[in-house]
Amino acid sequence: MNLKNLRSRFRAWQHEPLHFENTSSDKHVCANCGNEFTGNFCPVCGQKSTYGRISWKSIGLDLMKVWGRESRSAVSSVMQLLGRPGYLINDYIHGRRQVCYSPVSMLFLIAIVVIILHQLTGNTPSVEITTDNENDFQIIKGIIVWFQNHPAWGVLALTSFIILPTWLLFRNSPRNTHHTLPDGIYIQIFLSSILLLISLFSLISDIFLLLIPVYYHITYRQLFGYGFWGTLWRIFLLLTASAVAGLILITLGCILIGDYSFNQSLPMTLLIFLALLAVPFGALFIGYLIGVFTARKRAQSE
Repeated sequence: MNLKNLRSRFRAWQHEPLHFENTSSDKHVCANCGNEFTGNFCPVCGQKSTYGRISWKSIGLDLMKVWGRESRSAVSSVMQLLGRPGYLINDYIHGRRQVCYSPVSMLFLIAIVVIILHQLTGNTPSVEITTDNENDFQIIKGIIVWFQNHPAWGVLALTSFIILPTWLLFRNSPRNTHHTLPDGIYIQIFLSSILLLISLFSLISDIFLLLIPVYYHITYRQLFGYGFWGTLWRIFLLLTASAVAGLILITLGCILIGDYSFNQSLPMTLLIFLALLAVPFGALFIGYLIGVFTARKRAQSE
């Protein structure tokens, strides 16, 4: 098989990784509840029609499930997350829940693996903040320590800043037009799992951290359907705006509760930070208007 055929098969798998067929038209008696039915699953209790006495075949099938033979397997879902992230998210938020393992459960399973491997390798990340006053930014230091001890919640908290910018910039995309904020929460849950997986690869070499922007681009392009450059500038804008807004809000919170001293009066401090916040959100609004304009042009051409 040549590379062209392999690529074609990979692209076909990206768009449709699983095939569901009603292969059973005979009548069955459920081994679990005794209900007589036709199909693959009992409509009363949900048990599969092929379940019965344990055999060598059933043992083999159960072992194969661990490695992703069927839907909702954690291993199979991780493979999809790495090979078809945007398409997987698209499937899930449009109701194809059997295509993958529960995203919330997957996030915390990956986080457990991350904690264990970082502890075993002694490669626990640490971040230091140095200031003239050692009492400054104590809250931020505490937050960083908490993030290190709770990577799943920490990554999810960081990516939560991206939910609103994503909703604004990609609301009029060619694919997933008018996606909702609840959709955005699950989009970031999946992306948080990707970030944790990349942190595992970084145990081998820090060069794998370069995969973070690559996967963001692949995921958003598959999910929303913009072209290469259209996806690129929107991701750059939303990540920049989210980072600026997050840093400003955290710093402002520290100033308001007295965790850091600022050489301005409180009203002036609030005005400065509100002005700084206006910059990223103004850029997001311009990006939103560009999306509305291009969506109208796209609708007219169709």
